[in-house]
Amino acid sequence: MHILATDYDGTLNRGGVAQADHEAIARFRKAGNLFGIVTGRASDMYDLLINQHVEFDFVIVMNGAMTLDKDGNTVFEETGDPSCIRGITELAGSGDYAAFLSCVHHRTRRTFHAAYPDGNDKYDPMSAAGEFTRFTQMNTAVRTDALAAQITAEINANFGEYVNALQNGTCIDIPPRGIDKGVGVARYADQMGVPHENVWCAGDNMNDMAMITRFHGCAVSNARPEVKEAAEATYDGIYAIIDHILEVQASESAE
Repeated sequence: MHILATDYDGTLNRGGVAQADHEAIARFRKAGNLFGIVTGRASDMYDLLINQHVEFDFVIVMNGAMTLDKDGNTVFEETGDPSCIRGITELAGSGDYAAFLSCVHHRTRRTFHAAYPDGNDKYDPMSAAGEFTRFTQMNTAVRTDALAAQITAEINANFGEYVNALQNGTCIDIPPRGIDKGVGVARYADQMGVPHENVWCAGDNMNDMAMITRFHGCAVSNARPEVKEAAEATYDGIYAIIDHILEVQASESAE
C-alpha cells in the first residue's frame, strides 16, 4: 500500500480538478492505495471535495493540525495556547502591514485587526480572543511574497514558543508549534501502518516543503522554483504522479 498526499490549491486544483486527475485517483485507490488532500485551508475543505466529487480517503487541513477521515470524522486535532493571539494580531497589523488575523478552533472562526481593537462590521473585537481556550490555526495575508516572508520570520522569532508560521504565497498560515504538513502526513501514515518509504507528497508552495522533503516529494509544473528544487521530480499534474507510483508498485510486485 502507498499513500499519495497532495496539496489542493495550485496542485490538484488548477482552475478546477482535471478529468485526468479524477480518473487517476480512481485507479490509484482501486489498486489498494490511499489518496488524500493536505492543505492550509480549514475543515470546510472536506465539503468542497465532496461537492467536487473528488475521491479521497483522508483530508489533512490547517497544515497538519487536523485530520479528517473519508466520512468527515475528526481523527486528530493539534491545538495551541491562545495567549499569543493578541500579540500576533498586533505584529501582523503593525507598521504598513495592515493585516488581519483569523483564528480557528472547533470550526469557530474569529477575525481580528490591530487597527480596530474594538471591532467593526468586518472584524471582531480583540476581547473575543478570550473565547478561545485553544486554537488550531491562525492565518493572515499581506500584499507581496517578500512581505509575507518577512512577517513569517518575525512571527516565528517572537512567538515561536507557541506557533510555527508558514509562508504560503502572500498568505501566512500559523498552526501550533511543531506542526506542519510533514508532521500531519507522518501521523496519518503511522496510524494506517504505511511505512514512510511508501508515502508520496505533491505540492507547489512553500508550506508544502516540510512534506516534500520528508517523503517522496513531487512538484507540479507550476510550482515555485524552491519546491521544484527540493522535490525528487516535477510532473505535469497529479495524474502523472499517480502513473509513476503505479509503475513503482508494478515493479515491486514483479520482484
